[in-house]
Amino acid sequence: MFVYYYIHVERPFEEVEPALLRMIPGLRGWAEDAYRDGEHLHTRVGTRGGILAKSVEVTAGSPVRGASETWIPIRWEATGAPSLFPSLEADVVAAYVGASLTQIALRGTYQAPFGRVGEALDRALLHRIAEASVKAFVDRIAESIGSDLLPRVTEGRAR
Repeated sequence: MFVYYYIHVERPFEEVEPALLRMIPGLRGWAEDAYRDGEHLHTRVGTRGGILAKSVEVTAGSPVRGASETWIPIRWEATGAPSLFPSLEADVVAAYVGASLTQIALRGTYQAPFGRVGEALDRALLHRIAEASVKAFVDRIAESIGSDLLPRVTEGRAR
């Protein structure tokens, strides 16, 4: 199934792209950081009540840079019993939209488990969880980029 979500950041591509690239080690290291914090989850995927929640691991590939778009290939799959849960292959994208506007997006495909039964479950419920997870992931990236680009304060003055 195809999945796509985007958000706009009111910053120039020339500022957003390096901020996104600086995040790559963080994307790869979520498990290690989470373990250090006493958690075993990279990203929590599921409903608020945790009924359908599962730990997933996010791995990132090398970025591909273009003149007006940069993307980072990622793979997102369940830990423990990956064949029982959907997997996602996607790109996290920063794209030029205008002089002071950049799009952050995730575009890719996910594979539901269990063949036709899994596809039926996906149509009935699971796609909503996948969409919500992707939205939360992209929003988190945009928030991180936004905080990374906040003006630095020195002696009470922005610079």
